[in-house]
Amino acid sequence: MTTEQTNEFLVDYGPVIWFVFLSVFFVAVLVKAWPFISSVVKTVEIITELPARFERVDEKLDTLEIRLISVEHEVKTNGGSSIKDAVRRIEDRLDSI
Repeated sequence: MTTEQTNEFLVDYGPVIWFVFLSVFFVAVLVKAWPFISSVVKTVEIITELPARFERVDEKLDTLEIRLISVEHEVKTNGGSSIKDAVRRIEDRLDSI
């Protein structure tokens, strides 16, 4: 191949060669970077779900607080209607027997 033929070849097929080279390079970089890109996407998804999770946690905390108040009512003396009062009455009766 002469110098003129080489120049013509590069002028005719140079852009195609560059396109193929850059395409392969881009795919190789994408394959190498894919784990990082995937983890970034997962992190963003988790961050966008946080407000909804916080709402559910708040709802559960409200429910637990209501239940805890009910349990506290039963384990503290309150004048006769709690479980603690009933147990104390039973103990007092058994002690007198």
